[in-house]
Amino acid sequence: MGDALSATEARERLYEVMGRDLPFEEKATLALSVGETYLSVENGHLTRIDPESDYWRAIASTDPEGGTFPAGLQLDLRNTYCRLAIDGESPVRLHDAPEQGLADDPAFQRYGLHCYHGSAITIDGELFGTLCFVSMEPRAEPFDEAETLFAELIARMLETELQEARTDAKIDRLDQFASVVSHDLRSPLNVAQGRVDIERSSRDSEHLEIAARSLDRMEDLIADVLTVARQGQEVEETELLSLDAVVEECWDAVRTDDASLSVAADLRFKADPSRVRHLFENLFRNAIEHGGDDVSIRVGPLDDGGGFYVEDDGPGIPEADRERVFKTGFTTGSEGIGLGLAIVEGVVEAHGWRIAVEEGADGGARFEVSDVVAP
Repeated sequence: MGDALSATEARERLYEVMGRDLPFEEKATLALSVGETYLSVENGHLTRIDPESDYWRAIASTDPEGGTFPAGLQLDLRNTYCRLAIDGESPVRLHDAPEQGLADDPAFQRYGLHCYHGSAITIDGELFGTLCFVSMEPRAEPFDEAETLFAELIARMLETELQEARTDAKIDRLDQFASVVSHDLRSPLNVAQGRVDIERSSRDSEHLEIAARSLDRMEDLIADVLTVARQGQEVEETELLSLDAVVEECWDAVRTDDASLSVAADLRFKADPSRVRHLFENLFRNAIEHGGDDVSIRVGPLDDGGGFYVEDDGPGIPEADRERVFKTGFTTGSEGIGLGLAIVEGVVEAHGWRIAVEEGADGGARFEVSDVVAP
């Protein structure tokens, strides 16, 4: 334990630590050290827990190597106070465990810990572990609300760091997946397309035409898979766009046959142009696939000006399916594999927007995108 810190000094020191560009374990240990000093306890720990296997491991600790609870130590969860922290709705605050009725608790019996302050750490709604501060000796006074709030602040800040690290890891895996798909699938596909084109140039064959269409379809599917893999990354740079101009450009890129498009009014908004094109192209393809070659599509701004809609006069989407249509793999068609609307949702989420499915004026599907940033 170091010199006592005031609440203001502790917060300032914590913010300074969390703002550094450091490996997670090092940053977590420094944050624990601030908490240890402010709470006047002997050690602080960040743990990883699996209740099903009673697994407990200290992934960061202020206890040095050779101490009682150093980083890397594995224990049986059943012999720790952390089992109480993950079962309760509020932090566990023990300033003197025996005096608080826990003299027979396994954690006290085995390790002699009088003092414990622990909070659960969750990521994506699932238990990760705990943030805890401990001492062999009891505290003279119970933990007060300011101390508990500060410990909770550390817990939430470390949760955020862990969430960001998990998200970055997912993005890295998606990038690797996209690279493999792009090279290992597209290369042999391009070879096959080239061979088929050579054969088609020298002779007519219905079988070759079917093969060519199948290869083109495979190319489209690979492009969709790559788009889904890359949509998870948040938008960092945006441009001021015109709804009318973007819609017309996307309409030209879609096989429209006898379908028609109308734009009710223009709207200026900020977005990533490339991703927004994916959004409109997939909504248009979805309307044509389900509404037929002669479907009519309307696009325009929402009444409050905070977004836009894409509406068609096709058969619409049953209310029971509206929550499921954006799930990867969900489809009611015979040709698609359920990626189009998943791509749309990915674009929306990457921008921080919202999307909802409603019934259109003519009974068709109406997709409303809201919370769109205006200039």
